[in-house]
Amino acid sequence: MSVGHGLGNPSSAFGARGVAKRIGAVRRQLPTRGDRLLDVGCGDGTYTVELSEGFVRVDAVDVEPARLEDFAARVAGTDLEDRIGLHKMSADALAFDADTFDRVTAFEVLEHLDHLEESLAEIQRVLKPGGAFSLTTPNRWFPFETHGVMWKERRRSALTAPFLPWVRPLHERMSDARAFTTQEMGRLLRDAGLRVRAIDYLMPPFDLRMRALQPISDGLEGTPARVFGMAMVLTAVKPGLHP
Repeated sequence: MSVGHGLGNPSSAFGARGVAKRIGAVRRQLPTRGDRLLDVGCGDGTYTVELSEGFVRVDAVDVEPARLEDFAARVAGTDLEDRIGLHKMSADALAFDADTFDRVTAFEVLEHLDHLEESLAEIQRVLKPGGAFSLTTPNRWFPFETHGVMWKERRRSALTAPFLPWVRPLHERMSDARAFTTQEMGRLLRDAGLRVRAIDYLMPPFDLRMRALQPISDGLEGTPARVFGMAMVLTAVKPGLHP
């Protein structure tokens, strides 16, 4: 029996280096600029604000009012206040017209969605033809569950169950977040009508602890060992051309 899907941590919980690595990877796959951006599962706006400079208009959605309030406080009184629209909205029911956005992003969100296939279909619907969806999400081949281990209704350290993501039945019982292989995520995106453009892996940033390991971790991203990275980064495109 699965423990269900939790809502995850605030974006800022990843640390500045972890955020920068994810955004940098997305930008390398495809420049982040255009007319309209939608950030799904925006949380407190940590990622959205960093990406907003490349877009004329930004919309950000989340299901947690408290995090949207934190986001609103972040941009209050700045030039972003009128450029970023905040919406309490589920990813599987996006209240936007079809073919609206040049880019959609979702940072560490898909693993928490109860209705994943429906959410991907909605993201495909609101993308313009030729528009791109960029995401980061846990990589199943990373040997630790980054959200911790659920045991007897308590969250315990990932170190208590090494290699848990590799054993799917146990992972489903002891984690409240999904983990994917790139093959699984690629299939989900294709089934939603999107064409995968780029795939990358990120090793742990070690910006919150064990910082001495940063050079080793970063170096592994340029080797075949990167397939065991903590997170995957994918960009997929909606077929067609901008009108």
